Amino acid sequence: MPSTAQTRVTGGEWRGRVLSTPREQLLRPTRSMVREALFNILGDEVIGANVVDLFAGAGTVGFEALSRGAARASFVDSDERALTHVRETAARLGCTERCRLIRSDALLWVRARTAELRAATVVFLDAPYRDDSVADVLDALGRFPPPVVVCEHHRARSMPERIGGLVLVRRGRYGITDLSVLRPAEMEVGTGG
Repeated sequence: MPSTAQTRVTGGEWRGRVLSTPREQLLRPTRSMVREALFNILGDEVIGANVVDLFAGAGTVGFEALSRGAARASFVDSDERALTHVRETAARLGCTERCRLIRSDALLWVRARTAELRAATVVFLDAPYRDDSVADVLDALGRFPPPVVVCEHHRARSMPERIGGLVLVRRGRYGITDLSVLRPAEMEVGTGG
C-alpha cells in the first residue's frame, strides 16, 4: 500500500497535478468532486482572492484556490506535520511566496485575528466531521463576517440559517458531504443560489 493518498487539482494552472496526503496523518482531503463543486459555486470570486483554509490538513482546498487564481492562501492547522506537508507541496508547486502557514487551533486563531480575517475574501472551513468546534468557529466568523464562508461538513450536521452576521445562502449535497455557503447578512438580498 502506498504511504500517501493522492488527489488531483481539478482546475486552473495546476490542473491534473497530484497532491498527496501522508496516510499516517489520518487527514481527509476534500474529494475532487466536492472541490470542483466548491469552485463552480465561487466562480470568478476566487480570482485575486485572499483565501483562508481553516483546518487545512493537506491544504488541498487552498492549493486548488491558488491554482484557480487566488492571490494568497493562509493555511491554518494545529498539526505541525500537516503544515510541513503543506510547506513541501507549496515548494513543489512553486508557490511558497503566495502561502502563509499558521500553526494554531482554528477557533483560537479566528478569535484572535479579526483584522486578518477582515482582509480575507474567502474562508473555507473543513473541520473533522466529528469535531463539534465547527459551530464555535462559525460563530466567531459571524462576528466580523468575511465576504464568503464555505463550510464543508457531514450531511447529518444541521447548519442554522443565520450565525451572527452570516446568513446561509446556499447548500449543496455531494454524497455524505454538504457544502454550506454563508455570506454577510447585508449581502443577503439577491445572493441566493
